[in-house]
Amino acid sequence: MNDACFRRIQTLRFLPTAPARISVSHLHDKLTGQGFDIDKRSLQRDLNSLSKLFAIENDGNKDIPGWYWRKDAEKLELPEMEPAVALSFRMVKLFLEKFMPPSTLGDLDGYFRHSDNVLNNLTHNHLSGWNDKVALLSRSQPLLSPAIDPVVLAETYQALLLEKQIKAHYQPRNEEPRDYIINPHGIVIVDKIIYLVGSLWEYQDIKQFALHRFISAEQLESDMLKQDSFNLNNYIHAGHFEYLVDQNQFIELKLKINKIIATHLSESKLSKDQTITRTETEIFLEATVKNTQQLRWWLMGFGKSIEIVEPENLRKEFKNTFKELYETYSADSV
Repeated sequence: MNDACFRRIQTLRFLPTAPARISVSHLHDKLTGQGFDIDKRSLQRDLNSLSKLFAIENDGNKDIPGWYWRKDAEKLELPEMEPAVALSFRMVKLFLEKFMPPSTLGDLDGYFRHSDNVLNNLTHNHLSGWNDKVALLSRSQPLLSPAIDPVVLAETYQALLLEKQIKAHYQPRNEEPRDYIINPHGIVIVDKIIYLVGSLWEYQDIKQFALHRFISAEQLESDMLKQDSFNLNNYIHAGHFEYLVDQNQFIELKLKINKIIATHLSESKLSKDQTITRTETEIFLEATVKNTQQLRWWLMGFGKSIEIVEPENLRKEFKNTFKELYETYSADSV
């Protein structure tokens, strides 16, 4: 189907049934929002042509004519997928695939193929090339995703979806594999790693299981042990994926920084209460942040461009770390 034909189908879709009306300007906005490149005069010609084939008409208003389906118009089925819907399916496939249960992805496979056909055939529609104009990147060191057994992935997602227990043969880090009964509470993707969040047997404490460490997984018929007090977002916000250093979750951080870093952090702030102050010779940043290993890795990445002023114990920690690094790299190579 070419662009012009598809555009006219969408035009018919947007027309309301009398007594409702839609103006050419409003209809034009809807079509351009769907990625079609058309001016109002051409749209008016489309409407005039379509009125000879379908039960549509305008109200005769000379200033702002309103177009509509007549009340006596027979119901017309227009099954073709809209460009915006087709784009949504394509973006789901590109960016949200890991969040979807494999069984659901299988059910949507026909829609994915159809959405690609719709967009690929609309060569002059602006939405057809949208995925080539957006990208999702990370400035952390790129790592390859670990391999996950597709059966494990399917069984785990299905058990989570149906709120059933999982019988798993799982290998904890640096330990021998063992058998577990897991109550699945959620899936969290951190960088390239997919974690199952859940509890074991009839215990209440929440644990994390990396999916690539599952040797096998089987959904059971038994219902999972629910915890009414558990909320995945609250669990994440409490810092369980952030490697908290100690029970003192937040610290008052004060840094001495340069102009380049000051510009960067004034745009992407460390916290809502962040402040940057300048003297004639120095720039200081203050912010309340979580006391995590991620904070330390981030600070280490700036090297000597950032100096920790407070808290004193973090300053001493970095001083000892850099001393050990100096001793390591100043030693003769083996």
